[in-house]
Amino acid sequence: IEERRVWDISATERLDMMKEFAAFGLEHWGTDSQGVSNTRRYLLEWQSFLHRYIPAGILEVLPQRMNDRPPAFVGRNDLETLMASSLARDWIKISEMILGPTPDDFTFVPKHKSNSYED
Repeated sequence: IEERRVWDISATERLDMMKEFAAFGLEHWGTDSQGVSNTRRYLLEWQSFLHRYIPAGILEVLPQRMNDRPPAFVGRNDLETLMASSLARDWIKISEMILGPTPDDFTFVPKHKSNSYED
């Protein structure tokens, strides 16, 4: 903040943050099937907020303002595009990259949905 610089976080750096989040979850709940399930659920709920992040390198105007609607964009790589998806099945793909495959009967419906704008 003191430097007043824009931090452009890459998709791999964001994935590393999610891996660290998952590691903390597994440390807390354990690595059995119930612990992995809890960690996956919290990770997916977090992704329901994270998918709205737009990397600074893609924005047309800096600094971004809090109430600006996010523009439609394609990421600089496939991972960044996947992370920006508003589809829960794409979030599940990301969780599978981190926590392994989901059980066959796994479903996820986000608890929180932003109603400030339509996707």
